[in-house]
Order: sequence, then structure tokens, then C-alpha cells
Amino acid sequence: MTLIAGRNDVTFKSMGCRLAAHLYTPEGFSEEGRYPAVIMSPPFNQVKEQTMAVYGRELAARGYVALAFDHIGYGDSEGEIRNNENSWVKIESIRDAISFMGTLPFVDRDRLFGLGICASGGYMALVATTDKRLKAVASVSGMLGNKASYFEAMDRETITALIAAQNAGRQKAYETGVIDYVDALGIAAEEEAIKAGATPSEGYDYYMTERAGAQTYPSYSHLSPSFMLEAPMLADAMNYAPYVYTPFIGIVGERAMDPAQGLLATGLLTKAFVEAASDPKEFVEISGASHVSLYDIPKDVERAVAAMDGFFRKHGGAIALAA
Repeated sequence: MTLIAGRNDVTFKSMGCRLAAHLYTPEGFSEEGRYPAVIMSPPFNQVKEQTMAVYGRELAARGYVALAFDHIGYGDSEGEIRNNENSWVKIESIRDAISFMGTLPFVDRDRLFGLGICASGGYMALVATTDKRLKAVASVSGMLGNKASYFEAMDRETITALIAAQNAGRQKAYETGVIDYVDALGIAAEEEAIKAGATPSEGYDYYMTERAGAQTYPSYSHLSPSFMLEAPMLADAMNYAPYVYTPFIGIVGERAMDPAQGLLATGLLTKAFVEAASDPKEFVEISGASHVSLYDIPKDVERAVAAMDGFFRKHGGAIALAA
């Protein structure tokens, strides 16, 4: 297969499944060259054509080769349980993505980086803790404290009821072979509120409109298996922050520092992680940006990529810009 400048369709294997991926390459790309590279992993339930495509293009414009892929069971990738946010499976596939990039002769292994967005911010930090092939990692709108988001945000009765509902979904799937898919984002309830005159949330505007919804990306679904939360509740990167020992930059939107944003106040989670993390580290607020605006709004994405580019340059050697 001959690769070209821009977006290339590639595949690699993870846990016996073929994963569909897009490899973004810089202008003037040559397979004889040596390029810095970024393995990207997306927000909860996303496919490769959504946020990762925006970051892939922006990183390629700055001289990087960037890999976006559909995790097992998502989008165009294989996997029997569809759209399942299994943190441990996703972590394993990130490691396999690193291995795949290491096989490409034009990838400079001394300038191999990781980017995790939203839920994958925590996954990428966990990977980096025990995978030193990554020379530095960045999170954008990172969900870096799942214990705080779930166990510390709910009382015992509420969290145990939520867990019991997840367990019941798993039991039914095991006994019947039928997986119930649920509205994990609460879209149905919000649609009713919107009909009554409420203003759509940022999440609704992103996931349920042509901006980034199934109308534009048919392989995306906002529905998840009814037992989806069992794994993410345990995937708490905060526990390992002091032991990452890999350069880490946490990038958040200024508006995501507001506790009133609820689950989208991810700036607070990222700040706590960075404060606890080993050196070297940086914390960057993008003025005027929110959790969701960092998914695809050009002026916000450009500033986020500029911040991680500077950090990667500092910790991965000189990186030549694309012409």
C-alpha cells in the first residue's frame, strides 16, 4: 500500500480484531522520511471521523503523522459487542496502536506521543504509566478522575443502585444472548425538554445534530450496552498520577473549570491530576473554550494543538514543521 499526504485508510489488529483506522500525514509526506507521530484515542463512544479527524488534520499540518482508529466494536472495526465503553479493552487497543505505529519505518520512535480526549484522557494516562514507548502524552478535556466523577459524586444508595442496574443488564445479556442498548447520554429526556423550550446542551448540539451526529457520521450511535459503566467506574487515572513518570500536558477549556458544568467540569479533574502528577507536566487553559468546544471548534482546537505541539517539541526533540 502506498501512502499519500493527507488521510490514508489503514488497519491493524488488536485482541484478534481488525481495527479500521485513518493515518493522517503531512504535506509533502514521503515514506522515506522520519516523522514524529501521535496515537489518538477519542471521547466516550466516538468514532474516528468525529473529534479525532479534526485533531488528525491539525497535527498533520504541524508535521506529525497521526493515527485515529475505531476501537473494538466501534465504527468500521470488528467486535461483537458494539459501542461498549470497556476501558480495559480500549487501553489494550491503544497499546496495540503504539505497536502498529512502531512497525512503520517513517515513524520516529523517539518522537512517539499519545493524545487522549475526554474519557480517553484517563486511558492514555494509564497506558503511559506502564508503556514508555510514548515519550509524552496530552489530554484534552480529560476525564482523569472517574472515582471522583462516580463514587465521590454520588451517595452510597445512588451509586449502588446504578451499579446494580448495570449488573442486571449484564446478567440478561448472558442468559439470553440479547444486549439491551440504552441512552447513555440522556438524549431522550433532553429532547423532551427541548420540545418544551429548553436550550439544547453542548453535548446534544454536538452528538445529535449534523455537526457530529449520525446524520453526518452514520457509524456513530449514542446508544450503549446497558452494562457499559462497570469498567469506566474503575478506570481512575488519578490513582496513578504520581507514578506516570512520562511528560504529561493537560489541556482544558476555561469554561470546564466551572463546577456548575457538572460532568463537563473536566478542567477540575485535569487540574487535580496535573497537581498530583510527576514532573515534567503542564496545565493549559484555553480561554473561552468549553469541554465540548475543544472537540471541533477550529479556533479552540488550533490552540490546543499548539500547546501540545510545544510540549511535544520540548520532550521529543526537534520537529520540522510542514511546508
